[in-house]
Amino acid sequence: MYSRMSMEQATDSVTWKNYLEAGNRAFELGRYEDAEKLYQKALIEARKEFAEGTLHDLADSQMLIADDSESGEHPSQKLSDSTIVDLSEHPSFGEIYVKLGDLYWVQAAYRKAEEAYKLALSVKETCFGVNDLQLAPVLDKLGKVFRSQGKFSEVEPYFRRALTIYEAHEDCDKLALGTTLENLADFYRAHGKFDQAEPLFRKSISVRELVVGPDDPSIGPLLQNLALLHHADGDHAKAEPLYVRALKLCEEEWGADHPSVATLLNYQAELYRMMGDFAKAEKIHWRALKIRQTVLGLEHPSTAQTLGNLALLFHIQCRYDQAEPLYKTLLEIRTKDWGPKHMHVAEVLNSLAEVYRDQQKYNEAEQHYWRALSIVQENLGPEHPSVAKSLQSLAELYEDQQNFEEADRLYRWGLGLSEKALGSEHPEVASLMARYASLQKKMSSDDEDDTDLLWQD
Repeated sequence: MYSRMSMEQATDSVTWKNYLEAGNRAFELGRYEDAEKLYQKALIEARKEFAEGTLHDLADSQMLIADDSESGEHPSQKLSDSTIVDLSEHPSFGEIYVKLGDLYWVQAAYRKAEEAYKLALSVKETCFGVNDLQLAPVLDKLGKVFRSQGKFSEVEPYFRRALTIYEAHEDCDKLALGTTLENLADFYRAHGKFDQAEPLFRKSISVRELVVGPDDPSIGPLLQNLALLHHADGDHAKAEPLYVRALKLCEEEWGADHPSVATLLNYQAELYRMMGDFAKAEKIHWRALKIRQTVLGLEHPSTAQTLGNLALLFHIQCRYDQAEPLYKTLLEIRTKDWGPKHMHVAEVLNSLAEVYRDQQKYNEAEQHYWRALSIVQENLGPEHPSVAKSLQSLAELYEDQQNFEEADRLYRWGLGLSEKALGSEHPEVASLMARYASLQKKMSSDDEDDTDLLWQD
Protein backbone atom coordinates (compact mmCIF):
# COMPACT_ATOMS: atom_id res chain seq x y z
CA MET A 1 0.00 0.00 0.00
CA TYR A 2 2.84 2.39 0.85
CA SER A 3 4.73 1.78 -2.35
CA ARG A 4 1.57 2.26 -4.40
CA MET A 5 0.81 5.62 -2.81
CA SER A 6 4.40 6.73 -3.25
CA MET A 7 4.22 5.92 -6.95
CA GLU A 8 1.00 7.89 -7.34
CA GLN A 9 2.52 10.83 -5.50
CA ALA A 10 5.59 10.62 -7.72
CA THR A 11 3.43 10.58 -10.85
CA ASP A 12 1.49 13.60 -9.63
CA SER A 13 4.74 15.51 -9.01
CA VAL A 14 6.08 15.03 -12.54
CA THR A 15 6.00 18.36 -14.39
CA TRP A 16 6.62 19.40 -17.97
CA LYS A 17 10.19 20.30 -16.95
CA ASN A 18 10.81 16.70 -15.84
CA TYR A 19 9.62 15.41 -19.19
CA LEU A 20 11.75 17.97 -21.02
CA GLU A 21 14.86 17.01 -19.05
CA ALA A 22 14.18 13.30 -19.66
CA GLY A 23 13.71 14.05 -23.35
CA ASN A 24 17.04 15.86 -23.45
CA ARG A 25 18.80 12.86 -21.88
CA ALA A 26 17.21 10.49 -24.38
CA PHE A 27 18.22 12.86 -27.21
CA GLU A 28 21.84 12.90 -26.02
CA LEU A 29 21.86 9.11 -25.92
CA GLY A 30 20.54 8.88 -29.49
CA ARG A 31 17.17 7.44 -28.40
CA TYR A 32 15.28 9.70 -30.75
CA GLU A 33 11.92 7.94 -30.63
CA ASP A 34 11.86 8.12 -26.83
CA ALA A 35 12.98 11.74 -26.92
CA GLU A 36 10.14 12.72 -29.24
CA LYS A 37 7.55 11.04 -27.01
CA LEU A 38 8.94 12.79 -23.93
CA TYR A 39 8.96 16.19 -25.65
CA GLN A 40 5.36 15.70 -26.77
CA LYS A 41 4.46 14.71 -23.21
CA ALA A 42 6.19 17.87 -21.97
CA LEU A 43 3.94 19.91 -24.27
CA ILE A 44 0.82 18.16 -22.99
CA GLU A 45 1.76 18.66 -19.34
CA ALA A 46 2.74 22.28 -19.96
CA ARG A 47 -0.64 22.97 -21.53
CA LYS A 48 -2.40 21.44 -18.55
CA GLU A 49 -0.27 23.29 -16.03
CA PHE A 50 -0.49 26.70 -17.67
CA ALA A 51 -4.16 26.34 -18.56
CA GLU A 52 -4.99 25.62 -14.95
CA GLY A 53 -2.81 28.44 -13.74
CA THR A 54 -4.26 30.90 -16.25
CA LEU A 55 -7.83 29.99 -15.34
CA HIS A 56 -7.08 30.45 -11.67
CA ASP A 57 -5.50 33.84 -12.40
CA LEU A 58 -8.53 34.89 -14.40
CA ALA A 59 -10.83 33.69 -11.65
CA ASP A 60 -8.91 35.71 -9.06
CA SER A 61 -9.07 38.81 -11.23
CA GLN A 62 -12.84 38.49 -11.50
CA MET A 63 -13.28 37.91 -7.76
CA LEU A 64 -14.65 34.44 -8.32
CA ILE A 65 -12.80 32.74 -5.48
CA ALA A 66 -15.85 32.82 -3.32
CA ASP A 67 -16.90 29.87 -1.28
CA ASP A 68 -18.69 27.67 -3.82
CA SER A 69 -18.91 24.64 -1.62
CA GLU A 70 -22.68 24.59 -1.91
CA SER A 71 -22.81 24.74 -5.68
CA GLY A 72 -19.80 22.46 -6.08
CA GLU A 73 -18.59 24.46 -9.07
CA HIS A 74 -14.92 25.11 -9.76
CA PRO A 75 -14.18 28.86 -9.99
CA SER A 76 -12.97 28.48 -13.59
CA GLN A 77 -16.40 27.18 -14.58
CA LYS A 78 -17.90 30.59 -13.85
CA LEU A 79 -15.69 32.31 -16.46
CA SER A 80 -17.65 33.59 -19.43
CA ASP A 81 -17.56 31.67 -22.69
CA SER A 82 -15.83 34.64 -24.32
CA THR A 83 -12.74 34.20 -22.14
CA ILE A 84 -9.75 33.12 -24.32
CA VAL A 85 -6.76 31.37 -22.79
CA ASP A 86 -3.79 31.73 -25.17
CA LEU A 87 -1.32 29.10 -24.02
CA SER A 88 1.09 29.87 -26.85
CA GLU A 89 2.20 33.01 -25.05
CA HIS A 90 4.12 31.13 -22.35
CA PRO A 91 7.91 31.05 -23.02
CA SER A 92 8.24 27.43 -21.90
CA PHE A 93 6.54 26.26 -25.07
CA GLY A 94 9.23 27.98 -27.10
CA GLU A 95 11.87 26.01 -25.21
CA ILE A 96 10.14 22.70 -25.93
CA TYR A 97 9.56 23.51 -29.61
CA VAL A 98 13.24 24.36 -30.06
CA LYS A 99 14.25 20.96 -28.70
CA LEU A 100 11.72 19.24 -30.94
CA GLY A 101 13.16 21.14 -33.91
CA ASP A 102 16.69 20.06 -32.96
CA LEU A 103 15.51 16.45 -32.71
CA TYR A 104 13.96 16.53 -36.17
CA TRP A 105 17.00 18.35 -37.60
CA VAL A 106 19.50 15.65 -36.64
CA GLN A 107 17.20 13.06 -38.23
CA ALA A 108 17.01 15.12 -41.45
CA ALA A 109 13.22 15.48 -40.98
CA TYR A 110 13.50 19.04 -42.25
CA ARG A 111 9.84 19.80 -42.78
CA LYS A 112 9.00 18.80 -39.20
CA ALA A 113 12.01 20.76 -37.94
CA GLU A 114 10.81 23.83 -39.82
CA GLU A 115 7.35 23.56 -38.26
CA ALA A 116 8.78 23.20 -34.75
CA TYR A 117 11.22 26.10 -35.13
CA LYS A 118 8.49 28.35 -36.55
CA LEU A 119 6.32 27.61 -33.52
CA ALA A 120 9.25 28.37 -31.23
CA LEU A 121 9.90 31.64 -33.05
CA SER A 122 6.24 32.65 -32.81
CA VAL A 123 6.16 31.97 -29.06
CA LYS A 124 9.36 33.91 -28.42
CA GLU A 125 8.22 36.86 -30.53
CA THR A 126 4.96 37.00 -28.57
CA CYS A 127 6.69 36.70 -25.21
CA PHE A 128 9.78 38.85 -25.70
CA GLY A 129 9.25 41.01 -28.78
CA VAL A 130 10.59 40.78 -32.31
CA ASN A 131 14.09 42.05 -31.52
CA ASP A 132 14.90 40.04 -28.42
CA LEU A 133 18.24 38.22 -28.32
CA GLN A 134 16.52 34.88 -27.68
CA LEU A 135 15.12 34.96 -31.23
CA ALA A 136 18.52 34.95 -32.96
CA PRO A 137 19.44 31.26 -32.44
CA VAL A 138 16.02 30.15 -33.67
CA LEU A 139 16.31 32.35 -36.76
CA ASP A 140 19.71 30.81 -37.47
CA LYS A 141 18.26 27.30 -37.16
CA LEU A 142 15.43 28.20 -39.55
CA GLY A 143 17.91 29.54 -42.09
CA LYS A 144 19.75 26.20 -42.03
CA VAL A 145 16.51 24.23 -42.35
CA PHE A 146 15.38 26.27 -45.35
CA ARG A 147 18.74 25.74 -47.03
CA SER A 148 18.58 21.99 -46.45
CA GLN A 149 15.17 21.91 -48.12
CA GLY A 150 16.31 23.97 -51.09
CA LYS A 151 14.10 26.93 -50.11
CA PHE A 152 16.91 29.29 -51.01
CA SER A 153 14.84 32.48 -51.25
CA GLU A 154 14.02 32.17 -47.54
CA VAL A 155 17.54 31.46 -46.27
CA GLU A 156 19.16 34.89 -46.45
CA PRO A 157 16.38 36.88 -44.69
CA TYR A 158 16.51 34.63 -41.63
CA PHE A 159 20.30 34.65 -41.34
CA ARG A 160 20.33 38.42 -41.87
CA ARG A 161 17.68 38.99 -39.22
CA ALA A 162 19.62 36.81 -36.76
CA LEU A 163 22.79 38.83 -37.44
CA THR A 164 20.94 42.11 -36.94
CA ILE A 165 19.73 40.95 -33.53
CA TYR A 166 23.13 39.61 -32.45
CA GLU A 167 24.93 42.78 -33.50
CA ALA A 168 22.39 44.96 -31.66
CA HIS A 169 23.27 43.29 -28.34
CA GLU A 170 26.76 43.82 -26.99
CA ASP A 171 26.28 40.99 -24.51
CA CYS A 172 25.39 38.41 -27.16
CA ASP A 173 27.11 35.03 -27.44
CA LYS A 174 30.00 35.92 -29.73
CA LEU A 175 30.52 32.31 -30.81
CA ALA A 176 26.86 32.09 -31.82
CA LEU A 177 27.29 35.33 -33.77
CA GLY A 178 30.34 33.84 -35.50
CA THR A 179 28.39 30.71 -36.41
CA THR A 180 25.61 32.72 -38.06
CA LEU A 181 28.19 34.79 -39.95
CA GLU A 182 29.76 31.59 -41.22
CA ASN A 183 26.38 30.05 -42.15
CA LEU A 184 25.44 33.03 -44.28
CA ALA A 185 28.93 33.24 -45.80
CA ASP A 186 28.84 29.56 -46.75
CA PHE A 187 25.41 30.05 -48.31
CA TYR A 188 26.77 32.88 -50.45
CA ARG A 189 29.85 30.81 -51.38
CA ALA A 190 27.73 27.88 -52.49
CA HIS A 191 25.76 30.21 -54.78
CA GLY A 192 28.84 31.83 -56.27
CA LYS A 193 28.43 35.15 -54.43
CA PHE A 194 32.09 35.29 -53.45
CA ASP A 195 32.23 39.06 -52.95
CA GLN A 196 29.49 38.84 -50.32
CA ALA A 197 30.85 35.68 -48.71
CA GLU A 198 34.47 36.72 -48.14
CA PRO A 199 33.95 39.60 -45.64
CA LEU A 200 31.51 37.45 -43.66
CA PHE A 201 34.00 34.57 -43.47
CA ARG A 202 36.76 36.93 -42.35
CA LYS A 203 34.52 38.53 -39.74
CA SER A 204 33.49 35.13 -38.38
CA ILE A 205 37.16 34.17 -38.03
CA SER A 206 37.97 37.44 -36.25
CA VAL A 207 35.03 37.04 -33.87
CA ARG A 208 36.00 33.48 -32.96
CA GLU A 209 39.71 34.36 -32.58
CA LEU A 210 38.83 37.08 -30.07
CA VAL A 211 36.94 34.54 -27.95
CA VAL A 212 39.09 31.38 -28.18
CA GLY A 213 42.40 32.61 -29.61
CA PRO A 214 43.99 32.24 -33.07
CA ASP A 215 45.35 28.75 -32.43
CA ASP A 216 42.14 27.12 -31.24
CA PRO A 217 41.18 24.04 -33.32
CA SER A 218 37.71 25.47 -33.95
CA ILE A 219 39.33 28.10 -36.20
CA GLY A 220 40.45 25.37 -38.61
CA PRO A 221 37.10 24.73 -40.35
CA LEU A 222 36.58 28.48 -40.80
CA LEU A 223 39.98 28.83 -42.45
CA GLN A 224 39.15 25.85 -44.65
CA ASN A 225 35.87 27.42 -45.78
CA LEU A 226 37.59 30.70 -46.64
CA ALA A 227 40.28 28.77 -48.51
CA LEU A 228 37.61 26.92 -50.47
CA LEU A 229 36.04 30.24 -51.41
CA HIS A 230 39.31 31.61 -52.81
CA HIS A 231 39.99 28.22 -54.41
CA ALA A 232 36.66 28.33 -56.25
CA ASP A 233 37.18 31.97 -57.15
CA GLY A 234 40.55 31.19 -58.72
CA ASP A 235 42.50 33.29 -56.19
CA HIS A 236 45.07 30.58 -55.49
CA ALA A 237 47.57 32.89 -53.78
CA LYS A 238 45.05 33.62 -51.01
CA ALA A 239 43.82 30.04 -50.73
CA GLU A 240 47.23 28.40 -50.27
CA PRO A 241 48.26 29.93 -46.89
CA LEU A 242 44.77 29.40 -45.51
CA TYR A 243 44.94 25.69 -46.34
CA VAL A 244 48.38 25.47 -44.71
CA ARG A 245 47.17 27.12 -41.50
CA ALA A 246 43.94 25.08 -41.42
CA LEU A 247 45.91 21.86 -41.93
CA LYS A 248 48.23 22.68 -39.02
CA LEU A 249 45.31 23.24 -36.65
CA CYS A 250 43.54 20.12 -37.87
CA GLU A 251 46.63 17.95 -37.36
CA GLU A 252 47.11 19.35 -33.86
CA GLU A 253 43.50 18.59 -32.97
CA TRP A 254 42.98 15.17 -34.59
CA GLY A 255 46.43 13.83 -35.37
CA ALA A 256 48.25 13.47 -38.67
CA ASP A 257 46.30 10.41 -39.83
CA HIS A 258 42.72 11.52 -39.19
CA PRO A 259 40.17 11.42 -42.08
CA SER A 260 39.51 15.15 -41.59
CA VAL A 261 43.20 15.76 -42.29
CA ALA A 262 42.86 13.70 -45.48
CA THR A 263 39.93 15.87 -46.58
CA LEU A 264 42.01 19.02 -46.20
CA LEU A 265 44.95 17.39 -47.96
CA ASN A 266 42.68 16.50 -50.86
CA TYR A 267 41.57 20.12 -51.27
CA GLN A 268 45.15 21.32 -50.96
CA ALA A 269 46.42 18.88 -53.57
CA GLU A 270 43.67 19.95 -55.98
CA LEU A 271 44.77 23.57 -55.49
CA TYR A 272 48.36 22.70 -56.40
CA ARG A 273 47.13 20.79 -59.44
CA MET A 274 45.25 23.87 -60.61
CA MET A 275 48.37 25.96 -59.96
CA GLY A 276 50.38 23.58 -62.17
CA ASP A 277 52.56 22.29 -59.31
CA PHE A 278 51.98 18.63 -60.21
CA ALA A 279 54.81 17.23 -58.09
CA LYS A 280 53.46 18.79 -54.91
CA ALA A 281 49.89 17.81 -55.79
CA GLU A 282 50.91 14.18 -56.34
CA LYS A 283 52.79 13.96 -53.06
CA ILE A 284 49.83 15.33 -51.08
CA HIS A 285 47.30 13.16 -52.90
CA TRP A 286 49.32 10.04 -52.08
CA ARG A 287 49.35 11.02 -48.41
CA ALA A 288 45.59 11.60 -48.43
CA LEU A 289 45.04 8.27 -50.18
CA LYS A 290 47.16 6.42 -47.61
CA ILE A 291 45.16 7.91 -44.72
CA ARG A 292 41.80 7.18 -46.28
CA GLN A 293 42.71 3.67 -47.38
CA THR A 294 44.11 2.83 -43.93
CA VAL A 295 41.34 4.38 -41.85
CA LEU A 296 38.30 4.07 -44.12
CA GLY A 297 39.21 1.22 -46.47
CA LEU A 298 39.83 1.04 -50.20
CA GLU A 299 36.14 0.92 -51.12
CA HIS A 300 35.04 3.95 -49.09
CA PRO A 301 33.64 6.82 -51.24
CA SER A 302 36.27 9.23 -49.86
CA THR A 303 39.07 6.85 -50.83
CA ALA A 304 37.54 6.51 -54.27
CA GLN A 305 37.47 10.29 -54.59
CA THR A 306 41.21 10.52 -53.98
CA LEU A 307 41.81 7.72 -56.49
CA GLY A 308 39.89 9.74 -59.06
CA ASN A 309 41.87 12.88 -58.29
CA LEU A 310 45.17 11.04 -58.67
CA ALA A 311 44.03 9.46 -61.92
CA LEU A 312 43.08 12.90 -63.27
CA LEU A 313 46.46 14.28 -62.21
CA PHE A 314 48.27 11.52 -64.13
CA HIS A 315 45.93 11.92 -67.10
CA ILE A 316 46.67 15.64 -67.37
CA GLN A 317 50.39 14.84 -67.46
CA CYS A 318 49.83 12.15 -70.14
CA ARG A 319 51.02 9.48 -67.70
CA TYR A 320 48.49 7.05 -69.11
CA ASP A 321 50.14 3.92 -67.72
CA GLN A 322 49.42 5.27 -64.21
CA ALA A 323 46.06 6.91 -64.91
CA GLU A 324 44.46 3.87 -66.56
CA PRO A 325 44.80 1.37 -63.65
CA LEU A 326 43.57 3.95 -61.16
CA TYR A 327 40.49 4.66 -63.26
CA LYS A 328 39.88 0.92 -63.61
CA THR A 329 40.07 0.46 -59.83
CA LEU A 330 37.75 3.43 -59.39
CA LEU A 331 35.31 1.91 -61.89
CA GLU A 332 35.20 -1.33 -59.90
CA ILE A 333 34.55 0.56 -56.66
CA ARG A 334 31.83 2.78 -58.13
CA THR A 335 30.14 -0.21 -59.78
CA LYS A 336 30.16 -2.16 -56.53
CA ASP A 337 28.94 0.80 -54.45
CA TRP A 338 26.30 2.22 -56.78
CA GLY A 339 25.50 -0.51 -59.28
CA PRO A 340 26.50 -0.77 -62.96
CA LYS A 341 23.98 1.81 -64.20
CA HIS A 342 24.64 4.71 -61.83
CA MET A 343 25.73 8.16 -63.02
CA HIS A 344 28.93 7.89 -60.95
CA VAL A 345 29.82 4.86 -63.08
CA ALA A 346 29.13 6.85 -66.25
CA GLU A 347 31.52 9.58 -65.07
CA VAL A 348 34.37 7.10 -64.62
CA LEU A 349 33.60 5.42 -67.96
CA ASN A 350 33.92 8.80 -69.69
CA SER A 351 37.22 9.52 -67.96
CA LEU A 352 38.60 6.10 -68.91
CA ALA A 353 37.40 6.58 -72.48
CA GLU A 354 39.33 9.87 -72.62
CA VAL A 355 42.49 8.07 -71.57
CA TYR A 356 42.03 5.53 -74.34
CA ARG A 357 41.18 8.20 -76.90
CA ASP A 358 44.32 10.18 -76.04
CA GLN A 359 46.35 7.03 -76.67
CA GLN A 360 44.45 6.40 -79.95
CA LYS A 361 43.02 3.18 -78.55
CA TYR A 362 39.81 3.93 -80.36
CA ASN A 363 38.06 0.59 -79.93
CA GLU A 364 38.38 0.72 -76.13
CA ALA A 365 37.36 4.38 -76.07
CA GLU A 366 34.31 3.71 -78.25
CA GLN A 367 33.08 0.91 -76.01
CA HIS A 368 33.34 3.03 -72.85
CA TYR A 369 31.71 6.10 -74.44
CA TRP A 370 28.73 4.07 -75.67
CA ARG A 371 28.28 2.41 -72.30
CA ALA A 372 28.39 5.80 -70.57
CA LEU A 373 25.83 7.18 -73.04
CA SER A 374 23.48 4.29 -72.30
CA ILE A 375 23.68 4.98 -68.55
CA VAL A 376 23.05 8.70 -69.01
CA GLN A 377 20.01 8.03 -71.21
CA GLU A 378 18.59 5.53 -68.72
CA ASN A 379 19.05 7.84 -65.72
CA LEU A 380 18.19 11.24 -67.18
CA GLY A 381 16.03 10.42 -70.18
CA PRO A 382 16.83 10.39 -73.91
CA GLU A 383 16.30 14.16 -74.35
CA HIS A 384 18.41 15.46 -71.45
CA PRO A 385 21.23 17.94 -72.31
CA SER A 386 23.76 15.56 -70.74
CA VAL A 387 22.93 13.07 -73.49
CA ALA A 388 24.07 15.68 -76.01
CA LYS A 389 27.43 15.96 -74.22
CA SER A 390 27.92 12.19 -74.45
CA LEU A 391 27.01 12.28 -78.13
CA GLN A 392 29.54 15.04 -78.70
CA SER A 393 32.31 12.92 -77.12
CA LEU A 394 31.45 10.06 -79.43
CA ALA A 395 31.22 12.34 -82.45
CA GLU A 396 34.68 13.75 -81.73
CA LEU A 397 36.03 10.22 -81.38
CA TYR A 398 34.69 9.25 -84.82
CA GLU A 399 35.98 12.52 -86.22
CA ASP A 400 39.46 11.59 -84.95
CA GLN A 401 39.15 8.34 -86.92
CA GLN A 402 38.04 10.15 -90.10
CA ASN A 403 34.63 8.48 -89.81
CA PHE A 404 32.91 11.71 -90.78
CA GLU A 405 29.53 10.20 -91.65
CA GLU A 406 29.02 8.76 -88.17
CA ALA A 407 30.41 11.90 -86.57
CA ASP A 408 27.99 13.99 -88.63
CA ARG A 409 25.06 11.85 -87.51
CA LEU A 410 25.96 12.14 -83.84
CA TYR A 411 26.62 15.89 -83.99
CA ARG A 412 23.20 16.48 -85.58
CA TRP A 413 21.56 14.24 -82.99
CA GLY A 414 23.24 16.13 -80.15
CA LEU A 415 22.41 19.52 -81.64
CA GLY A 416 18.75 18.60 -81.90
CA LEU A 417 18.63 17.63 -78.24
CA SER A 418 20.59 20.68 -77.05
CA GLU A 419 18.54 23.22 -78.97
CA LYS A 420 15.30 21.69 -77.74
CA ALA A 421 16.41 21.57 -74.09
CA LEU A 422 18.54 24.72 -73.81
CA GLY A 423 17.57 26.99 -76.68
CA SER A 424 19.60 27.97 -79.71
CA GLU A 425 21.36 30.85 -77.89
CA HIS A 426 22.78 28.75 -75.06
CA PRO A 427 26.63 28.68 -74.85
CA GLU A 428 26.71 24.87 -74.89
CA VAL A 429 24.63 24.85 -78.07
CA ALA A 430 26.91 27.45 -79.64
CA SER A 431 29.99 25.39 -78.76
CA LEU A 432 28.48 22.23 -80.23
CA MET A 433 27.46 24.12 -83.35
CA ALA A 434 31.04 25.35 -83.78
CA ARG A 435 32.32 21.78 -83.57
CA TYR A 436 29.75 20.65 -86.12
CA ALA A 437 30.67 23.52 -88.48
CA SER A 438 34.30 22.47 -88.22
CA LEU A 439 33.35 18.94 -89.23
CA GLN A 440 31.34 20.24 -92.19
CA LYS A 441 34.38 22.18 -93.35
CA LYS A 442 36.50 19.01 -93.19
CA MET A 443 33.90 17.03 -95.09
CA SER A 444 33.64 19.74 -97.72
CA SER A 445 37.42 19.78 -98.08
CA ASP A 446 37.50 16.01 -98.50
CA ASP A 447 34.82 16.19 -101.18
CA GLU A 448 36.87 18.74 -103.10
CA ASP A 449 39.95 16.51 -102.86
CA ASP A 450 37.97 13.57 -104.25
CA THR A 451 36.71 15.70 -107.14
CA ASP A 452 40.26 16.74 -108.01
CA LEU A 453 41.32 13.10 -108.10
CA LEU A 454 38.44 12.21 -110.40
CA TRP A 455 39.31 15.13 -112.70
CA GLN A 456 42.91 13.92 -112.88
CA ASP A 457 41.75 10.44 -113.75
